Amino acid sequence: MLAMLLIIGYSFRRNRNINRIFLGLSIFFLWYTLLVIMLTVTKKILNYPALHRTGIISGYLAIPLLYIYSRNSFYPGRLWRRLDWVFLLPVAIYLIDYMPFFLLSDDKKIAIMLESLKTFDRIIMADEGWMGFAGLYFPLAYVLIAVIMYFQFRLIILNRKVDSGFNSRHNRRLFNFIVIISLLYVPTFIPGIFGILFKLSWFNENFIELSFGLSLSAVSVYLFISPDILYGFLPEKKFSVPVAEHLNISTQQNPILAAVPIEEKLMPESIQNTNIEIATSPTTESEEEIAAELKIVLEHMKEQQPFLQQGFTIQDLSNQTSIPVYQLSPLINGQFKMSFTNWVNRYRIEYFIEQVPDNPQLTMEALSKKAGFISRSTFINAFKKEKDTTPREYFKERKLPA
Repeated sequence: MLAMLLIIGYSFRRNRNINRIFLGLSIFFLWYTLLVIMLTVTKKILNYPALHRTGIISGYLAIPLLYIYSRNSFYPGRLWRRLDWVFLLPVAIYLIDYMPFFLLSDDKKIAIMLESLKTFDRIIMADEGWMGFAGLYFPLAYVLIAVIMYFQFRLIILNRKVDSGFNSRHNRRLFNFIVIISLLYVPTFIPGIFGILFKLSWFNENFIELSFGLSLSAVSVYLFISPDILYGFLPEKKFSVPVAEHLNISTQQNPILAAVPIEEKLMPESIQNTNIEIATSPTTESEEEIAAELKIVLEHMKEQQPFLQQGFTIQDLSNQTSIPVYQLSPLINGQFKMSFTNWVNRYRIEYFIEQVPDNPQLTMEALSKKAGFISRSTFINAFKKEKDTTPREYFKERKLPA
């Protein structure tokens, strides 16, 4: 609970990072699960019948929220994404199943609880629901947690490859924190998988209480020792030479304007709309850093054309340019005013349009796949979003074959 208060307190400081709320909620749900376990072990849960069977809900949510926090730390952007709703599906099914029990009066709940608290087997059976899923919820929770933790560690391994992004002391500590907190969560589910599947004698409510308690205590201590990690990853200085010299431009020019000669249709809105007053204003160090990174990214996209690879991701671009994802994402979002996916699709569409006259033998679908699109529907949707018309209508208006 103290760790949760610490995270909330940091939310109101400068440079606040809303993503830390997911970490706070993860720790809170871990704490709440531990609280319900302790009340169950001591039978004091009978004094709080409204809390009975609610620990499973928080158990289902603690690990997914940790994953969302970690993912958003490495891949800034939308905090809650479409697939994140899948994490709420088990909770929704559980609530529907247990709603009749939760709506019972306290006296009726206690009568049922007296039977379910007699043995540990009865506790994990969780047979108070009406949908016939008795004995499923505890094993399912451990399996789902194991699957999510697989993706959690996969996330860590993928981002560990971009060494240049974590050279600063602060960022290295934050990266280590994500690794350590992931490892500290492991005792909350690994023993449970074997304990439930093989019905091991040592796996009981006391063991669960101990494993959750140790993990939660270690995480809390870590946060109190290093509260600054809650600021998230911080952009780093990546260039030791003067950027104006590196880019071969004068200091009187706006470095973003001179970063790289590219077609206006692929330039950021902030560049297209830059007026003379901004262009002649003195540059700041942050602008020079942005211009240098922008030059690397745009030249790489122009010369190497990595967007032609189907399934090309921001992680791929990060590996190829040695610019960490947490810097690439805001760079693209800020300069081009669009998501990474839409930005890459813009390159693919322009490539498609350029290739049409030279490849009359290829169908639209074949050419779109050559441009990097996975399917025809994805291509059509992206084209309409970019050009406000379908490909056939676009070429018909210009009297070109399609």
